[in-house]
Amino acid sequence: MDLHLREFDGTTFGMSVEASFPAFKRMKRNAFTGEIIRCGGLFKQTVRCVRAADVAAVMGEVGWLVSKGRYMETIRWGNDGTEYYIIYE
Repeated sequence: MDLHLREFDGTTFGMSVEASFPAFKRMKRNAFTGEIIRCGGLFKQTVRCVRAADVAAVMGEVGWLVSKGRYMETIRWGNDGTEYYIIYE
C-alpha cells in the first residue's frame, strides 16, 4: 500500500507500507470525521482525520516527521483520493 503525505508548505512525501501491518489497520480503524479551522480561523471545515500517533506508528523509522517535527498536514493511501488531516494532540 502506498502512503502519500503532504507537509504544511505543500511538499509531498511518499512511502510504501504493508496493508496487513497492524499499525496501518489501527490507523484506518481509528479514522474519524472532525472539524478543523482553516485560513487563520476564518472558517471551519468538516474533514476526515487521523491521529498523529497512529500515523507515526505506521511510518516506522521516519515517524519522527509526525511525532516530533509535526511537519505533515495530510495523509492518503491507496487509490482512494480521500485526504485525512493529521490531528496533533
